[in-house]
Amino acid sequence: MGFVLSAFGYWDFGGKNGLKGVASTYAELPDGRVVCVKDPLNPAIMSDADIIWCIQHSRQARADFDRLFPTLLLEEQDRLTTLVLSNPRVSQLVQDPQKISDAQQHRALTEGILGRQG
Repeated sequence: MGFVLSAFGYWDFGGKNGLKGVASTYAELPDGRVVCVKDPLNPAIMSDADIIWCIQHSRQARADFDRLFPTLLLEEQDRLTTLVLSNPRVSQLVQDPQKISDAQQHRALTEGILGRQG
């Protein structure tokens, strides 16, 4: 039995496309608590916060997001467009501070030394 790659790639969420679903709403309960209410007809598979975190931390998540976006319903695309536009730093990949430091040190050690000519 061979390995079957999901059509949803990074966004496979239990065999479903984790990007699917329309925006949830929030309701205040009588005791003052605020709860997330998912759309009963097309509930969001993954939360907005989880989607943003994944896009900021994984190149594969971003690539698969771009690939899957056109396949979503217009209402789902609207949700994700609003989400991306309301998070202006989403296009910046967040890297581990140690990896950043290691890359800077590697560049400093491998650039070479320019000597004077003439």
